[in-house]
Amino acid sequence: MAITDPNSVLVLGAGVSAPFGLSLGGDMISEVSNAIRLELRSADGEVSSVISTLEGSLRSAIIRNSKYHKYSILSAVASSFWDSGNSKFEMSNVNLEIMKLRELENLLRDQTSETIDDFIVENPSFARLTKICIASLFLRSCYEFLSNSNSASVRPFSQRHFHTNPTGKIRNWVHLLINIIRQGIRSGTVSKENKVKIITFNYDTILEYVLEKQSSNTEAGYSHYSDYVDIMHVHGECGNLVDSLSNSAAETCLKWAEGIHVINEKNVPDDVEQNRALAKIAVGSARELYFCGFSFAGPNCRLLGLDSLEKTSGRVQITFCNYDGNIGISKAVKKFERKRVDIEEVAGSAEKGLGVSDWLKQGNLGELPG
Repeated sequence: MAITDPNSVLVLGAGVSAPFGLSLGGDMISEVSNAIRLELRSADGEVSSVISTLEGSLRSAIIRNSKYHKYSILSAVASSFWDSGNSKFEMSNVNLEIMKLRELENLLRDQTSETIDDFIVENPSFARLTKICIASLFLRSCYEFLSNSNSASVRPFSQRHFHTNPTGKIRNWVHLLINIIRQGIRSGTVSKENKVKIITFNYDTILEYVLEKQSSNTEAGYSHYSDYVDIMHVHGECGNLVDSLSNSAAETCLKWAEGIHVINEKNVPDDVEQNRALAKIAVGSARELYFCGFSFAGPNCRLLGLDSLEKTSGRVQITFCNYDGNIGISKAVKKFERKRVDIEEVAGSAEKGLGVSDWLKQGNLGELPG
């Protein structure tokens, strides 16, 4: 069994982006709230100052990426009202948005929602601002903004290892995935006619960035990764990562926010709806389903059609990674077990978590080259 087999699907959740420094859904509520509070505190200080003005700082944050970090949320919001020809804002509209950001911060502070996605569905009038905040956190996690440069450099996602602390490092899991795919290409199971199918619930495009950088990094002469891999973003996606971000980070953040579309949200674009339909078809015809970093939340499971697996004509194998042996996730998966649906759980523990790279090293997605 391997992800390179025909009729196999890999489903990725937020947990696979965590090693790259991106936040999980539950943590995002607190992090967005804190980010808004810090920026509003700085903004209030500028408004009361006779030396500097908030309008001038926001202008600098939009036209100079080196100044973006201080007002990553406010500058993105303000960029909607930026008149580049006259280099000024419609400040009355900006001030209205700042007032709404204050309301958003108050709402988030004591939220009962478990994830930021659920918060967006429950609070549609704040959806746009919340998505801008998410995109801001992602942009800051994906790029390094240098004080002496107007360009921002993408973080070293394509390196061989992640440095988790001064003394430890973990293997880049996308490198391991690439090695499994190459093994499938060599054995003939992966081809342009039989691609590896990946469904992702993540907004970021780090997976694509690393595949772009590393999948052809060999003398063997593999063609572009898209010839061998299909990736379906069912929650939409932020923009592609580039090595050096020379465009306005604030305006880029606004575009990234427009690409985020959570489950149960209305008016989803056609391309996202198409990805969701393709994902459901892929799961419905699969005989091997692999899940990593996925919490098995009910709405996401229904989006994939997991509740209909027992209607398939053949046997289906579900293999999933449970990082810390979470009992709730085990129970959530157990309900899909039927006469023709087998479950295989690979779990860590609260004391010793099982990382995504460890899961791949154990051969759960297929054979790694020796």
